[in-house]
Amino acid sequence: MGKRNLFIGLIIFFVYLSINLAILKDYALSWDYHYHHYAGLFHLGEKVPKISEPDNLPYSAPDPRLTTEDPFGPFTQIIPSLSQVIFTDRFNILPFDAAYNLPMVFFGAAGVFVLFIFLLEAFGLTVAVAGSLALSLHPSYFGYIHNNMKDVPNSFAFALSIYLFWRLTNKKNLSSLLYACLAFAFAFNVKINSIMIPVISGIYFFITGIGRYLQNKKYFVETNLKVISYFLLAPILAITLWWPFWSDPLEKLLELPRFYSLNTYNMPVLYLGKMIRSGINIPFHYPYVYLAVATPLLILLPSILGIVISLIQSIKNSRRYLLILLWFFIPLARYLSPKTGAIDGVRHFMEILFPLSAFTGIGLNFIYKTVSNTKKLKALKLLSGVFFISALSWNLIRLHPYQTSYFNSLTGGISGAQGKFDIDFWGTPQREAVLWLNENAPFGSYVNIVMAQATAATYLRPDLLLNANKKAINESDYVVLLNRQSFYDLYGVGSLLSEKEKSGKIVFKVSRQGVALVWVFSNSKLK
Repeated sequence: MGKRNLFIGLIIFFVYLSINLAILKDYALSWDYHYHHYAGLFHLGEKVPKISEPDNLPYSAPDPRLTTEDPFGPFTQIIPSLSQVIFTDRFNILPFDAAYNLPMVFFGAAGVFVLFIFLLEAFGLTVAVAGSLALSLHPSYFGYIHNNMKDVPNSFAFALSIYLFWRLTNKKNLSSLLYACLAFAFAFNVKINSIMIPVISGIYFFITGIGRYLQNKKYFVETNLKVISYFLLAPILAITLWWPFWSDPLEKLLELPRFYSLNTYNMPVLYLGKMIRSGINIPFHYPYVYLAVATPLLILLPSILGIVISLIQSIKNSRRYLLILLWFFIPLARYLSPKTGAIDGVRHFMEILFPLSAFTGIGLNFIYKTVSNTKKLKALKLLSGVFFISALSWNLIRLHPYQTSYFNSLTGGISGAQGKFDIDFWGTPQREAVLWLNENAPFGSYVNIVMAQATAATYLRPDLLLNANKKAINESDYVVLLNRQSFYDLYGVGSLLSEKEKSGKIVFKVSRQGVALVWVFSNSKLK
């Protein structure tokens, strides 16, 4: 690996971590906050609000006070809640939202470092730098590491598990076996997506080992006993880690398939201008189209080249390229079934942003090597690197702090994506709308927050919180509407936006690139 190369990776890690910590307070809580925070408090033995107690927060069904034992990964719940308990409730060092979101920034930066180390060992420094930078500057990844308590830790744990299994196949010692098993155990207790880790690992081990096994079965088993042991020990360790968190751990394990198959069932999804339904008629190309439109072309185009190179090299029996291909395509194979749950764009398959970025690194490395080593072209390479970082950074800056609303030029940017895809999924722009109401709404005004009500209402000043969602939309003084078009009919507000636009009742909106992410409507004349 080399100390110099490792030092480069550490620089990328610390610079990325420092930048994201510096802007942490710019980001709000997400739609699912109360569901996972209350569950986290439950697991920690902290007080959870009871449904019988007075509470002005306008919870939507299912009430998060009643879902604390839903079988989400316990670490998804515990880690951010513990951070809020420590840094806000105990010591009042950070605002509650920044404290809750803090661990995700560390997971996000650690994920970039894990990818760097893996690519460095497998492909060399150029691929490692290019791939880790592509991941770190991907708008979805950058945005979600500030407020996604599920998919960011899962993506990190997924990447760490794949890397450590690959390391196990190379080193085949007890410490490598232990690390690989521990990584999977942690990943399993973060999110159910991690069940694909042993599938990817198993297929990789089978393809790369079948020839050697057929040549000498006994020798193959003897030399790969620790790798084979992984497929028994890793699940056992994962279940062992799962067990203490539940009163009936076996029941919760058995509940997982049904819970996740129904969790987003029948939710409307705006896709290519049409309404489809999660778990009912999701097309097989859903993840590929979303990746194509939500990934900057500077990352996407080299990644396509990287996929082609990886396919060619895999045919030539290159194991390292095969693993990246499996890491990318196996998790997406579930979308071959139209009954797969799918909402929120790339969020539900964020773990494949890692191999996607690896493909980008592979593609850029090929281009880099193709260019001859003349002095002029060396300067061009340097300028190209500066342009790559600057252009990707500019995408993040102009959307800040709503990078997850990014769409590339294939859709015509956000303005072109409007009406074809949901512009926001997570509800975070509503904090800005609520803070505007805190400054401008008369005392005691009635506010109706249409979506992600409870999360947005946590930012309301006390007199507005007292009246939050106490009156219907048309009877409230102010209405907050998120630009999530797929949910308009679900909440009975299909014609609300056009009505308010025609009557001039829009008093505030948060926009990026000319497209509103959230609106505030007034049903009464402003004084």
